[in-house]
Amino acid sequence: MTQGTPTPPPPREAIAVTPVVRTGTAAPSREVSMIDVTVSAFTLTGFIMGGALIAGLLAGVFYVRYRASRAITVIEERGGNHNFLRE
Repeated sequence: MTQGTPTPPPPREAIAVTPVVRTGTAAPSREVSMIDVTVSAFTLTGFIMGGALIAGLLAGVFYVRYRASRAITVIEERGGNHNFLRE
């Protein structure tokens, strides 16, 4: 070999390329905002919190009525007399 011009590379076969044509695209999905996520999260949680609030209020009403119907301490039972030695 001489140091003249370099030899050309062997010919390559061409790769067949099939063009892709998009005739239509799917409609984009609806954007979900932070408000939508919050409302969805509080739907189930809101029912649970509402039920707990109602149960707590009912329990409080029953407790107050129960305690109001009878004396709570010995002093109240004795009519407010704080001196236990005089009776």
